[in-house]
Amino acid sequence: MPPQPKTRRHLVAQIRRLLEAEIAPIVVVRGPRQVGKTTAQFQIIADLLEEGVPSTNILRVQFDELASLRGTKEPILSISSWFERKITEDRFNALARDGRKAYLFFDEVQNLDGWDAQLKSLVDNAAVKAVVTGSSALRIEMGRDSLAGRVNTVEAGVLSLTEIGALRELETLKPFLPDNGLRHLIDRGFWQELRAHGQKNTGFLKEVFGHFSERGGYPIVHRLKDVEWALLADQLNETVIKRVIEHDLRVGRRGRKRDAQL
Repeated sequence: MPPQPKTRRHLVAQIRRLLEAEIAPIVVVRGPRQVGKTTAQFQIIADLLEEGVPSTNILRVQFDELASLRGTKEPILSISSWFERKITEDRFNALARDGRKAYLFFDEVQNLDGWDAQLKSLVDNAAVKAVVTGSSALRIEMGRDSLAGRVNTVEAGVLSLTEIGALRELETLKPFLPDNGLRHLIDRGFWQELRAHGQKNTGFLKEVFGHFSERGGYPIVHRLKDVEWALLADQLNETVIKRVIEHDLRVGRRGRKRDAQL
């Protein structure tokens, strides 16, 4: 793997908890490009290897728009079958019976036709743990319905203030609201504690919110804080905004009629 950032987004721990809880065999990480979905996959794989999971039990495939994949019939199933036959020490279900499930990481699956049907077939017949990422909310949503009961979804947005603080190497607070803590919002005491927490940490919040107001919430703009804004803005325009307009919004029959220039 390429070198990974020392800082971690909160979603890394969130994905890992869902993986280990095994509430569903697939964790879908959905969010715009450049927010750290691929980095999260790499960091989880690094953790698994450090914990002693054999490298032969871990597969990662990045499904960008590669010409070589267009001739591959059902690439998720084909590659997983090859991995099971040629790389793992045993078949997926035999590994699972021994408590050694295989981990499959698929990046940018929205580029594949029928990705949802392939994943459904895979997890219905093989006891594996799968992490799937997608940058097109429309394409992922179109496929998620057929995977009901088989997926947990993590919404990966831009950085939170605490994540910006970590990237800026500030003494950073922990998030006040738990990952799945919406029940706290109906408790008056929670809001009173949150107000006191904010007043206590006014200096940190003002500094971090200043960075957010100046540059937004994409990781690259804070990781490369010494690079001039104009260069980073061009990069985000090219890799995020244009991709959404030229590709994601033109999905489906109605989408093909949309005027990208408009």
